[in-house]
Amino acid sequence: MYFKFFILSALFFLLVSCDGFQSIDGMIVDNETHKPISDVLITDFKKGDTLGFTDEQGYFEIHQIKGFPIGDKELTVVIFKNEYIQDTITFINNENRFVKLVRIAEK
Repeated sequence: MYFKFFILSALFFLLVSCDGFQSIDGMIVDNETHKPISDVLITDFKKGDTLGFTDEQGYFEIHQIKGFPIGDKELTVVIFKNEYIQDTITFINNENRFVKLVRIAEK
């Protein structure tokens, strides 16, 4: 009886104490020129936290640890750069995306 309780308790604490790992990456380019866009801000949609920026080749890579291993398998991000229309994209864990941002039309 006590042995079963101990095993169940140990499994419960093991699951609760584990962290889930999320990883996404991709490239952001201009919709018209297809040239990479550097220094694009990428934020967490839910929390508003800054997750990272694109490099000179428009590439980004985000790795983060979530609090529960069987929690969210998706990460929704907001992609922002001055002179471009902001975009919101949902990634599935370990997903790679090619994102085209549309430039705001000049008046």
